[in-house]
Amino acid sequence: MSHCIVYHPMMSDIPLISEKHDTRLDAGISSVASANATISYGLTDIIAIQGFGSLRPDNEYYVQVAAGLYKNIGNNKIFELYSGLGYGYGDAYKDANPGNLYGNYQIYFLQFNYGKIDSKFANMDYGFGLKAGLLHSSMIDHNYYNRTSETGPFVTYHDNSLLVEPNLFLRLGGEKLKFNIKLGSCWLQKFTHTDKRLPYSFINLGLGLNYRF
Repeated sequence: MSHCIVYHPMMSDIPLISEKHDTRLDAGISSVASANATISYGLTDIIAIQGFGSLRPDNEYYVQVAAGLYKNIGNNKIFELYSGLGYGYGDAYKDANPGNLYGNYQIYFLQFNYGKIDSKFANMDYGFGLKAGLLHSSMIDHNYYNRTSETGPFVTYHDNSLLVEPNLFLRLGGEKLKFNIKLGSCWLQKFTHTDKRLPYSFINLGLGLNYRF
């Protein structure tokens, strides 16, 4: 599946920052053959920042930065609201009529996170996130949608799409180092060139480790 998609649900950490200088480092792998890492930091008593990166075969990548607000509402229940932007490169290959669809994309998004940290059982953290925004893509059709020639010229499609990504997570372990599992989904709705479906994965499962400084 990793060679058939341009985009997939991203396994960025849902950190649930609880106080100033709270820092989380998260790293793992996912079912779409990606390796990823996130660092999150409580900049002030209410502001947090985050950076994320994902890498897949054939030099496909995605990076994003975000900043937002967080609050501990009691009993270690946390909510966060981030605003951010991302940039990536994807390359999808179609076997039936050999061809590629490749290019860059940008994402402008808001993300809401909610959950609970440091439960009594196994220091468990759990919660969910909902990311929504605009995905702007510039994809070159190298005989992917339409067969033209081996040398081109090839059509470039500039598209805007609504992006919605829900994500669930669970962390278990010690006070600082925890094992995590994430389950993410993705839904894209094109506003332009709606007859040309952007190949993406609806679901992604991630496993990794999370360290709290």
